Amino acid sequence: MTDMPDTSRTVSVASRRVKPAEMVVTGFALQEAYWGYRVTPEGAPPLRLVIMQSIAMLGGAALIAASVALMFASRSTDFVFMIPAIMLILAAGTTLMWFASRGTMINIEVDSMAGEVREVVRNRTGGMSVISRNGFDCVGSVFIQRPTAGTATLMLRYRNTARTLAVASGSESDLARLRDRMGRDLIVSRDVA
Repeated sequence: MTDMPDTSRTVSVASRRVKPAEMVVTGFALQEAYWGYRVTPEGAPPLRLVIMQSIAMLGGAALIAASVALMFASRSTDFVFMIPAIMLILAAGTTLMWFASRGTMINIEVDSMAGEVREVVRNRTGGMSVISRNGFDCVGSVFIQRPTAGTATLMLRYRNTARTLAVASGSESDLARLRDRMGRDLIVSRDVA
């Protein structure tokens, strides 16, 4: 009499749940973090950079091999005089290999906790290298640059100078949402400080 039929196996509740709207963005990805957010460009890296890194990898490997060859090929009396040349060649080769192992895509990080905008590149090993770091007070404006041909680009202008930083490229509607969010973050941080 008090038995209720078990309908949990026959009725699905999951189909009735409302899913939050996903923001479909073209040209860049917006990744949330506890400290702020990261704007990552999507697509292929610039061909010129890939070619430069390939040449740097080959040149660095050749210089390191040359320094090792000089170290083992020199006689014991000449080795003392060859040490500066070997170290110089090894340093040049290591620098070229470091440049070749850097990533190809530059990310923009908006850190609302520290109040700064960072330009960061992810290395091939997974580490991050900070290229530039600017406080929110250094940013003069956030605007969309509309070229006559091609895709629109979201730009940051430093104070009232001609120096700009390209944040993302994509459709104008997506960039407008990102521009509004960045503008809000910058204004709120200025009012607090």
